[in-house]
Order: sequence, then structure tokens, then C-alpha cells
Amino acid sequence: MSNRISRFEFENYALLPSERLLMHNGQPVPLKSRAFDTLLTLIRHRGQLLSKEELMGKIWGESFVEEGNLTQNIFVLRKIFGEKPHDHRFIVTVSGRGYQFVAKVREIVDSSDSTRHSHNGHSKNGYVRSLAILPLKSLPASAPVDNPHLGLAITDSLITQLNANQVVSVRPTEAVLKYAETAMDVVAIGRELGVDSILSGTIQTSGDKVRANFQLHEAGTGETLWASKIEARSGDVFELQDQISKQAATELTARINSGLTDRSAPKNLETFQTYVKYRFFWETRTETGLRKSLSGAKEIVATDPSFPLGYIGLADSYVLLGHHLFLSPAEILPAIRQAVDRALELDPNLAEAYATKADYCFITRDFAQAEHFHRISIKLKPNYASERHWFGWLLMSLGRFDESLEQIESAQMLDTGSLYLAVVRGVPFFYKRQFDRAIKQFQMVLDVDPNFSRARYYLGTTLFHSGEREKGIAELEKVVAAEPIQQTMALLGYCYGVTGQESKAREMLRKIDLMAGGRYVSPYIRAYIHNGLGETDEALTQLEKAFEEDALWLVWLNIDMNLANLRDDPRFQRLIRKLNFPV
Repeated sequence: MSNRISRFEFENYALLPSERLLMHNGQPVPLKSRAFDTLLTLIRHRGQLLSKEELMGKIWGESFVEEGNLTQNIFVLRKIFGEKPHDHRFIVTVSGRGYQFVAKVREIVDSSDSTRHSHNGHSKNGYVRSLAILPLKSLPASAPVDNPHLGLAITDSLITQLNANQVVSVRPTEAVLKYAETAMDVVAIGRELGVDSILSGTIQTSGDKVRANFQLHEAGTGETLWASKIEARSGDVFELQDQISKQAATELTARINSGLTDRSAPKNLETFQTYVKYRFFWETRTETGLRKSLSGAKEIVATDPSFPLGYIGLADSYVLLGHHLFLSPAEILPAIRQAVDRALELDPNLAEAYATKADYCFITRDFAQAEHFHRISIKLKPNYASERHWFGWLLMSLGRFDESLEQIESAQMLDTGSLYLAVVRGVPFFYKRQFDRAIKQFQMVLDVDPNFSRARYYLGTTLFHSGEREKGIAELEKVVAAEPIQQTMALLGYCYGVTGQESKAREMLRKIDLMAGGRYVSPYIRAYIHNGLGETDEALTQLEKAFEEDALWLVWLNIDMNLANLRDDPRFQRLIRKLNFPV
């Protein structure tokens, strides 16, 4: 029998390494990935004085980071624990030397024979929660590998693939680089990285063939849970890399999801691959992509009506079609509710369903229930990036900008390749009026992709409200030229109106009126242009119409800078009271 620590308990806190979760009185505590790693390292070496260099080495490996990153993590942990600078309940700072965890810790151990494993080697929770993929090692063969870095390239590509699929929390490439030539066993590596599973592998060539061998290990015991052999013809190195990594990602995703509860698993791999395909279209946030996602979800639930994630694909497509004003509230709200309820009937413990239900409560302005369901979702699946992202928007709408930023950054850690999340990270800075930080964030995204209109939309908005009105309008004009949707035209119309360019503002209003002849147009965004033109009564009338139709954007009314000048008006105040924002 082998035992493994499942949790560390101290005072009224519990740290769960495999789930990468900190609990306080039974409730999850939002904690960024590196702050979690810092706390876990301190607890595992409790009673020992760890120098700053030792701590940084254990947390970041050989990656170069500034000492300030560690200092910030310690500050965050002390804030969570309510420690003042001279308190010594949890973390002690030894000036000039390092840090020590001093609280009394109780270890809770699981026995793998009876509680941790089922007959097929799955973890006790039924699926792999956290994974580290080690760089593939080259083996001697009859022909040398043309590219000595091919193994690492495949590893990096595989990490990217799995992060995009969002089926498991995967450690980033920089966290595993130091294990490229290590002789450490998987149990020790798993302990260092705080994961419950390790994927290792080798690569070798023979003639024009390249073979990659993969093994998935349970990190606590080293037991092999799954193995696969993938062969490809050598040729273009990038094509070879993609071919192997994509096939490995597909097989590994199927293996991970085979550990889901029977209720959550699709009947066949093809159904799940269809779900992944249309989830890609969903991530585009464009009308074309979202409508493809919706069509695909309908196809999935028709093919396999017992697959709960199919209904989540359906609900989430309607959610974003509503958020981005491509469909009316009347078209999306009943459909979301019906799809989420069906998903929860099929699997009452489906984290994705609670995340979507939370967003449904958010857009229907049941703010307390929205937060409640978000926290349930996080507890069930801490590594679900969309959940963290949506929770960040809820917190932002309530003016809890620091908490919002923490959730968004957690989402970024889980989905490192998302430019959309990189944009969203700047939005809390905008609402906090830290305009320089917001502009820097949006510009960084545009440096990567100059055509990413969401980044330019927020950049223009931020420039305008920071006082650089001409620059802001110039950016928004580019957005409208590239993406003439109602919200971009309304925002530009508002800016024209505020700066006295009445004819241009009315032209934007005319275009929106023409658009309304063939599709949904929200009265909330009409209010922008009327407000910019100084037509206060009409702006308020449009907001009251928005309330009558349950317009989704009303959740932003309490913090919307484009309507801030209306705040003292009695009609505006009555509307705020009706919306039931928490105090």
C-alpha cells in the first residue's frame, strides 16, 4: 500500500495540492498559480528557513524572474491570512535571509489501494486534474534526429494543444524545461510541480520514420495509467511536430475524459472531437464563429442527447451571442436556462454547467446566486479557464476590480495562448482609472496582432476617457471600419457627440437605425449616442427600454463611464435601484 498527502490543514485553512486549491472554512480562496506554488513550497518545507534563492528555484526553476515576484506572492499570502507585518502566525520573514512557514500543519493522507485508485487506475476523483508534460528524450536510432530540439518542440506544441482544449490544468513549458535531462523519477517531479499526473516520452528515428512513445504516470505512485506509440514520416519539421502533437493531444484528451463520470463522458470519441472543434469557433467571439458553434452544439445534442457538455456548448453559444449583441435577450435567455438545466440533470456535478448557470444569473441580475454558482464551479474544477474569466466579469461589474483581476489572471495562467484574455486583463485597470496600465496592456496585444479589434476597441475607449480624445476617436474609427457592429458604432457616436461633432454622431445613429431593420439592436447602446449628444431625456428613455427587455448590458450600468454623467438624475437612480446591485 502506498500513501499520498491529499491535503495540508492549518488553523481554519486547507491546502489541496492535487486540486491546486486553498480552502478557508470550506470555501475556495482565489489564488494565482505562482502564489499557490509559493504557499505549497513553504508548507512542504515548514519549519525550515528557505532563502529567497531557494524559494525562487523551487517555484520558477531555471526561468529568470525578478525577486519582486516572490515578494509580491508573499504579500498576497499574508493579505489572505490577514497577517500584519509583525505577525508570526503563518509566514515569518527573516530579514536578509528568507522565509519560513511556522503554523502547525496536519497532513491528511489517502491510501491508494482502497481510496485513491479504481480498478482501471484512475484517480479517486475519476479524472486527471493537473498534468506536467516532460520534454521528450531522444533515443539512439539507426538515423540521427535531424532537429535535436524536435522532442522539446513536440512537447511545447502538445502543452499548447491541451491548454487550448481546457480539459486539464497543464504546467507551462518553462516549468518543465529543467527536467529535459534529469534523472529524477516521476514521483519526485510530480511532488516538485504539484501535479497529480506526469506525461513522459521518447523520440527516435529509423530511416524516414519518426516514432514518439508516451507514458502517462500517476505522480503519487509512478504507476503507468496509459501508454501510446505514434509514428510519422519525417519531412517538414513543423508539419512533423504538428502531426505528432495533435495525434498525442487527441489520444490523451480521450484518456483524460475517459476518467470523467459516466454521466459526463460522450458515447464516442468522435462526439467529443466535434465538441472541441466547435469550441474553437466559440472562442473566436465573432458572429460567424459563434453561429457555427451554435450549429455544432445543436448537431451534438441531436447525435448524443446524453452528453452534457453538448448542452453546455449550446448554452455557451447563446451566452456569447447575447453578450456581443448578436441576438436579443428574448432569443437567448430561455434557451440558456433550458440547456443548462438539462446538462445538470445529466450530470449534477458538472463544473462547466455551474459556470454557465452563474453567467445566466449574472445577465439576469441575480448577482448573489451568480457568485454562489461561480464558487461551486471553481470548487469542482479549479482549472476551468472560462469559469475564472466569467467570474472576473461579474466581479468587475460589481466594482470589485482587484478580485476581478485575480480571476482573469488565473484564467490567463490556464489558457496562456488566449489573446482575448490578454485584452480582458486590461479592463479592470480601465475601470480603476489606471489608464496608463490599461493602455499598455491593450497596446501589447496589438503589438502581437494589429488586427485584433477587441484590443483596439478598448484602447480607443481608454485613450478617450484618459483625456486623449483625438487619439481615442482615431482608434475607434479604425475599429468601426474593420468591424461595423452596433457597439463599436455607438461608442464612436458617443465620442463624436461629446466632442461636438454632432453630424458625425447622428450619422452613427442613422447607421444603427438602418441596422435595426434587419437584426436586434440594443436600446442600451442607443443611449450612448443620445447621451454623447447631450440628449439626456432620450438617453434615459432608451435605458428604461433596455430594462423592459432585460438587456444584457444593464449589468454594467453602475460602472459605465459612458453614462456616468447621468448618475445623479432621479430616473437613473430609480433604474439603479430596480437592478438590485449589491451594496
